[in-house]
Parts: sequence; C-alpha cells; structure tokens
Amino acid sequence: MLTSNFAFQPEDIIEINGVVYAVFFDTDEALGDFPILAKVDSLNFLREGTVPDELSEEEFAAKYGYVFRGHEDLLVSEIQTRKAGQDPQDYRSIMDVAEAKLDEESKEKGMSWLLDQDVQLQFLAAVLTGVPVSESDLEDTNWYKSTTPEERSFLVEYYASPDGVAEKTKNNIASIQKTLFDKKVKGDTSALAKTLAFGITSQKYTKEEVDTYIDYIRDNTLLQIVGGEQMLPEELRGFVGQFDTTDGLLAAEQKVISYLGADALERYKGTGTLLQFAGLIRNGQADVVDEDLQKIHDTLYPSFAGSKYGVWNSYFTSRASKIIYGTGGTGMTGALSVKDKEKINDLIIKSKGDYSEFDKLVRTDYIDAPGVKNDILGQLTRALPQAVSGVF
Repeated sequence: MLTSNFAFQPEDIIEINGVVYAVFFDTDEALGDFPILAKVDSLNFLREGTVPDELSEEEFAAKYGYVFRGHEDLLVSEIQTRKAGQDPQDYRSIMDVAEAKLDEESKEKGMSWLLDQDVQLQFLAAVLTGVPVSESDLEDTNWYKSTTPEERSFLVEYYASPDGVAEKTKNNIASIQKTLFDKKVKGDTSALAKTLAFGITSQKYTKEEVDTYIDYIRDNTLLQIVGGEQMLPEELRGFVGQFDTTDGLLAAEQKVISYLGADALERYKGTGTLLQFAGLIRNGQADVVDEDLQKIHDTLYPSFAGSKYGVWNSYFTSRASKIIYGTGGTGMTGALSVKDKEKINDLIIKSKGDYSEFDKLVRTDYIDAPGVKNDILGQLTRALPQAVSGVF
C-alpha cells in the first residue's frame, strides 16, 4: 500500500514488465470495476514492507477482467495527500513550493544536480512521504551515473544536515577570501568566494584545484596558454575578466618555475624582469621568453642542457628522499626540508646528472639518515651466512 500521507489507498500494488502500479477501481462501469493504474513514480511512496504482486499481461487480464493497455492513467505523485489532522491537500500545491525551493538552491549554490528530473523526483517524494533520500534511491539517475563517489556522498550529507553543510561553506568562504586577498585579486570577490567554497564543501573541487582556478581567473593570458575557458568548470567561467589583474604575470611566473625553479622566481620578483616577461607573453612572444629562460637554464645546469629544472629536479629529489628516508615498504617517502632541497640541488649539479654518482653522494652526505642506515644493515644481513643471520 501507499504511505499514510496519501488520501486515497489503492486496491492492489502490482508490477508489470518491470513497472510498479497502484491499482484503483472505477466502480461505475457497467461491465464491472474498471482498473485505473497509477504508476508508482518513486518507491518511496510505498509503505514499508509492501511487495508488488508481479503479473504478466495475461495474468492482469484474467485477474481484473480487462486487457492491460500498456500505459498508466496517472502518476502516484498526482494523488492527493494529507497531513495528520488536516484535510487532503492538492499534490501540486505542496510540490510547487518544494520544487521552487530546489530550483532556487540549485542556482544560488551551484547544486546543478537538483535540476536533474530524476533527482528532483526523489527529493519531492521525500517531501510527501517523510522518508529521507538515501544514496541508493539515486542509483538509477543519470546524475548518479555521471558523478564521483565524493559528490554523491555530499548529496546525502546535504540532505541529512543542511545546517552542517552551511557551516562548512561559511568557513570555506572565509578561507578562500583570505586566499584571494593574498593573491591580490582586486574587486568584489564575494560571489567567486561563495562558488569556490561550495565547490570545496561539496567535494567537487580540491583545495589545490581552487588555487589553480583562482590563478586562471586572475590571469587571462595564463588561461589562454593552458587551453582557454574550457579549463575552468562551467560555473566559474563567468568570473573571467571581472577582476583587475596583470595579464601575463602568472604565466611568466610559471615559466620561471618550470625552467629555473621556485627559488629562482623569488630572486626575480621585484627586479622588473617578470613584468618584462609578462609584457612579451601578452604580445604573443611567449617563445622569446622560453628561449631566454632556456639559455639561462643551460648556463646554470649544463649537464641538463635542453631540459627544464621542473623536469629533472623532481626526479632527483624523489630519488634522494627514498635514499634518505627509505619507504618502509609502503612506497611513501619523507618530505625534504628547504635546507635539504638546497643541499640536494648542489649534489645533483656535482653528480652531473649521473644517477649512480648521485646516489653515492647522497649516501655519503646522509650517512646517519634512517633510510641509509637501514639499507646498510640490510646489506650486512644479506652478506651473513644463513646459519648466522638466523640468530637475529
């Protein structure tokens, strides 16, 4: 049967060809009670424990005396509903309010999934039945099939505790406003902060992605270099061009980091060179900047001529980290300090890019490091005769 929220109860609940119907009778027919079929457009409308009677079309005809017509006469969601102690209320009067609220939230908060017809049906069913929407209720919707587990988990969280989600979003807005200030984004950033904050709360964006999106928005030249507005989520594209920025500056900074490293960028800041690079990039001469930085790189690091600092340095740094800290069998390594990174850079240059020589230099300079000690102990253990090593 249907839940007690519905003013009229059916005679039967049946299932034909995978579709569930509530069966009502029109008793005024001369040939006998005529079955009126209401399609159960959400299983949330069924009372707990109700199991539909599965029928074939032939069994339907035999049971009700009429041929199954292959369609429903109405939807269960069109049946009048009542609240305890109240007269029946028109379904649409309840649903129009709920649907309008969902539409408003989807536009204000970027929750586009609320506009999905199947998702809305589940939420509206919950309005009528009082049964909360669960993740399993949404498994057959197109929205569910095209989203990540994190986004689906958030929907359940949002429905269960909208106040908790609001508090998280409020905290994220404050954090992002500070980030925007630190990145010197000028103008009214409230709408941008709100959109980004909700993206983090809903797990649509990571914090690292938010930093990247802010950089794209505040430097249109950089955005064009990486591929244009398509690199931004659709809800963020309208913010491009809204803020006072120095076009090309971020693109110049990224090029310096790529060719020469973050330390070099710090040395360039305040010298005017970055602004010159930015100007060249804005004027379509990014290749000139690339050529200049490549020459500087090849002069500083002749053993890696033709490459970039960002390409070879990360590999050697990761290699050094494994030697110094070991992996403990997990594949994870410790993070190098700023001082260690500077030291490793010197060892990379000293080794002239030779892996074996580099490994020797790292082990020599970090002889007391846990990874090096464990490696030495392992080599000694393997070198002992089996009978002797067994005593350890």
